[in-house]
Amino acid sequence: MFRLRYLQLSLFCGILFFGQTLWAKEADKLLDLPLDQLVNVEVVSASRFKQKSSEAPSAVDVVTAEDIRSFGWRTLADALNAMRGLVVRNDRNYSYLGNRGFSRTGDYNSRVLFMIDGRRMNDAIYDQGALGEDFPLEMNLIERIEYIPGSGSSVYGANALLGVVNVITKKGKDFNGVRISGEAGSLDTYRGRLTYGKKWQNGADLLINGSQYFSHGADKLFFPEFSSINGGIAQDMDLERSSRTFGKFSYGDFTLRGGIVDRYKRVPTAAFGTLFNDKDFYTVDQRAYVDLDYLTQVNNDLGMEVRAFHHWYDYHGIYPYDFNNGIPPLVRVENFDAVDSRWWGGEFKLTGTQFKHHKWLTGLDVQYDQLQHLVNYDIKPFQSFLNSNRHGWRAGVYVQDEYRITDHLLINAGLRLDYHHMINSLQLNPRVGLIWDITPAFTAKLLYSSAFRAPNTNERDYNSPRTNVSNPNNKEELIKSYEVVTEWYPGKGLKLLGTLFYNDLSKVLVQDPVSLKFVNTGKFHTYGFELGAEKRWGNNRLFKLTWTHNYTRDENLNGGSWAPDSPKNLVKLHYAEPLFNDTLRLGFEEIFVDDRRTLANNIAPSYHLFNIDLAIPKPIYGFQASLGIYNVLDQRFKVLGGIEHVQDTLSMDGRTVRFRLEYSF
Repeated sequence: MFRLRYLQLSLFCGILFFGQTLWAKEADKLLDLPLDQLVNVEVVSASRFKQKSSEAPSAVDVVTAEDIRSFGWRTLADALNAMRGLVVRNDRNYSYLGNRGFSRTGDYNSRVLFMIDGRRMNDAIYDQGALGEDFPLEMNLIERIEYIPGSGSSVYGANALLGVVNVITKKGKDFNGVRISGEAGSLDTYRGRLTYGKKWQNGADLLINGSQYFSHGADKLFFPEFSSINGGIAQDMDLERSSRTFGKFSYGDFTLRGGIVDRYKRVPTAAFGTLFNDKDFYTVDQRAYVDLDYLTQVNNDLGMEVRAFHHWYDYHGIYPYDFNNGIPPLVRVENFDAVDSRWWGGEFKLTGTQFKHHKWLTGLDVQYDQLQHLVNYDIKPFQSFLNSNRHGWRAGVYVQDEYRITDHLLINAGLRLDYHHMINSLQLNPRVGLIWDITPAFTAKLLYSSAFRAPNTNERDYNSPRTNVSNPNNKEELIKSYEVVTEWYPGKGLKLLGTLFYNDLSKVLVQDPVSLKFVNTGKFHTYGFELGAEKRWGNNRLFKLTWTHNYTRDENLNGGSWAPDSPKNLVKLHYAEPLFNDTLRLGFEEIFVDDRRTLANNIAPSYHLFNIDLAIPKPIYGFQASLGIYNVLDQRFKVLGGIEHVQDTLSMDGRTVRFRLEYSF
């Protein structure tokens, strides 16, 4: 039924799309160049310098501030879930990202590199990339998000195993004053935000943002696996709150950035063997960073960037459990789990165009993991299970050359050598991209790259209560990626895309279900294709349709079988319609996620996520507003539980509503 409904909706929007193309034909005649720039945008993440997406050695996907405004995305997780080949699930504590059919439950997004303005954000303990309310930025601060699929270790080193996500922030001049906004919505959800931005005549640019978020969450969540306890009802267990502060100051060649987020989440799922419906089960995540960047043009042919940074991440959680493990009488014990981490480093990069037809890049980046501290103990009676301390260096040197062989043929080749204190051997990873402009509007790309990911401190040292599961001998994961990309830009803001991809992952760290150790036994193969069509009009009308089909094979499952948490099809449809000369904007979002295999070898059924957002995108007497309806079809769709859950699948929230009002002066 839902598949039929989806096809009907896609057909309707397709007819609307081509109809609007004809209606806008005359208006577009004067806008060809700007419209083409809307779809063939400049990106910086693929090669660490600006280039058109058609020249980048990747099938880059970009969402902009206008897209965020049109569809009312509330978190980075919402925006990434809308992008080609990506799918996000939430276990009612953290959000997890799947890439082109590959997803490992409980991996904390360690196989994707997350950046803010080109600076690595994955922490030094779990290598975690935050996506939800634990992400340091509010969505109103984002200028655009660039997603670079495929392995990227030749440019960025560890963690760029399956892709790179770079979130690029706005400037103070984009606000030019004070903005105050408030949100209210279903599940007793509230957000308040204060933003100030200004650019002065001397070129100094300042942006400051502070916000508070609170959500009571669902009053009652039913988990049939715990029906013998409170009827399986987790009462008032979904509460979440967070606070964020971000600042950015630019003057001349210098830019100083910094941010901090403090997030508390009560966990209703009784994960990790905790007591069900116990309100003292919660986690707290605190992240902060400071980043100083010096970017200058030494001469017409040589650019230089010098960067220094300091980051920290603290986490702690209370895990109440039964000391007698279900044997009467119940003896309630609170387990305290925590990490403290600090890391700092820098980067030096040169970009040159001295040689004809060449644009070269070389650089060195270093990171010192000053503190990697994990601790786990029972509070009363006190019993220690883990007290791990590590520190060490990460360093990489890289070189890259973009060489235009002819007017229509480009080769982008890079090589990077990495040292990482968690592994014994040096890692050398190449990337080669052959880019052929078959016609001025049609481009074909042949891409190859390899990448690695070192074990993180958690995978190396973690001990669960009363269980010795540390594994000092685990090693790095490896991947080889192959991809063919075709992109067609026929004009008038239209882009058509097709890809074929194949990933070979080996030595993947897998948590053994019996010993719980992280061991390098995983081997996966992924192959598939993507199709996409995107049309943008000069009046902010947008149509975008993508389809990702893949098959991910776990070679160790039943002698080789369909991998868990791997939807074979992802279909995403976005349409934004400006009304009354863009005084109002109506956005429709439809996301289809196919069946997934669960860890218990069951099937989590496919689902549709249909969202609607109505916004006043431009200030009217200083006011802007939006009304978002999420999960309009009120589906209680299911996502996979992890190895830490009793539940094989977890039901998500039904229909919710969010209203936002903003005033600027």
